[in-house]
Amino acid sequence: MDAFLSIGMRWLHLASIVVLLGGIFYARFAVGELAKGFKPVAYGAIGAILISGTYNFLSKSAFPPHYQMWFGIKILLVLHIFAATILYRGKTRTLTGIVISGAIVLAISGWLRWLSLV
Repeated sequence: MDAFLSIGMRWLHLASIVVLLGGIFYARFAVGELAKGFKPVAYGAIGAILISGTYNFLSKSAFPPHYQMWFGIKILLVLHIFAATILYRGKTRTLTGIVISGAIVLAISGWLRWLSLV
């Protein structure tokens, strides 16, 4: 049962990130602005990311050296993504900032995953 919860939370985390960043990426490069109906979806994705991310962080047994430093940087960028998404008012520049921050967060996440496995 423990493995089911861990795998489920990891899946929820990744699926929510794909929905949030994918929707914003699509809005920026294909449409030019966020659809009005995307806001509730974004709020749900943000909530799921917060819940599953907290679970994933608290369920780790040990942290390698420098993990907290990179994790802190990642969290600050994630807060930027959340705030910019919530406060979005139709500017393409905001979407560009979210896409860039999202790419950096994904790179840091890959680095943290590699640090955890080594």
